Order: sequence, then structure tokens, then C-alpha cells
Amino acid sequence: MVVAKKQAQKLKLPINIGFGSVPSGDASVPYFWENLTKEGNDKFVKYVDFIGHNFYVDVFGEQTLALQEVPSVVEHTLRSLREVDLVKAGIPNSVPIRITENGWSTGKKSISDLDRSYEHQSKVLETVIRTVYSLRSELNISHFELFGLRDANSSIDDLFHQFGVMRDDYSPKPAYYTFKRLIRELG
Repeated sequence: MVVAKKQAQKLKLPINIGFGSVPSGDASVPYFWENLTKEGNDKFVKYVDFIGHNFYVDVFGEQTLALQEVPSVVEHTLRSLREVDLVKAGIPNSVPIRITENGWSTGKKSISDLDRSYEHQSKVLETVIRTVYSLRSELNISHFELFGLRDANSSIDDLFHQFGVMRDDYSPKPAYYTFKRLIRELG
């Protein structure tokens, strides 16, 4: 990352350099945040323009969350990143967070065989986006990106193929209209 930033500066390219992260947990690299600046030293931190964070609420676990639980899970995820993980790495609050992957898939949840409806996708997406939006100033969140605008394969009734807000033929799901409305409303 340091080399990329120095090269961008040398070529006078107006680009931001950052790196991706995922919530701490069983699938993450142990001691990632604690070791980040040990390996890269303090010089590393000054070259970080943003932290990309990929997280999914209520997608991979066995249980399905009630809609009213979603805001607290989103807030906990983002506060843990800003107030715990980034602090461990010595990354200051001035470095913005970009939500670089997020979404809620439709289809069947293979772990529990629960159906995940188009209508509920729309509600969860709106709840997640509004929660991120409400925290944007306090936690310095600058971007929000969906994992995918369209399904990989709408005919496969499995959550890994149906993350889009559109079906694979580009026909909109209800979440498409919700997303479009939220872009107009929230910018």
C-alpha cells in the first residue's frame, strides 16, 4: 500500500489508496488489527486514505434476525471497527470508512432452509442503509456499496446466487426501487 500511494503521488494521480477488511470473528485473520502497524509501522498509517469494510447482516448465521434487531447489529459492527479494531491498528478517526460490500440475499438460506423473500430484502436493505446513514458523521463513513446489483443466477434457489436487487435478467426486485428511492433521498 505504501508503494502504491508513493507511486500515485509521484505520478500526481488523484486517487485514494486503502485496504479492505471484514468484521473480527472466527473467519477473520487472528490478531490482524494488532499486527497491522507492527508489520507496516507508523509510516503505513499515514498512507491509508480509507478502510473498505465488507459486512453482511443476517446472511451467514443459522438464525434469522427480526427486522428490529438489524440496526443494533449494523451499529455494533461499525462501532467495533471504528472504536476497537482501528484503534488497535493506530488508524485515526480522520481516516474514513467505506462500506465496500453489503447486501442481503434472497432465495433459500441453506443452513436453515428458510425462504428469504424479495419483500424482506427490501426492508433489510432500507434498514441497513438508514442505520449506516445515521452513523455516517459520527463514525466517518464516506461510502456505501452493494455487493451486487443483479443476481448471479436467479434460478438457483440458494442465497449465494441471489444477492442482487435485480434478477439475473435485470428485472427489478422490490429492493431495486427501495435502493433507487434511498439514493434520491439520502444522496
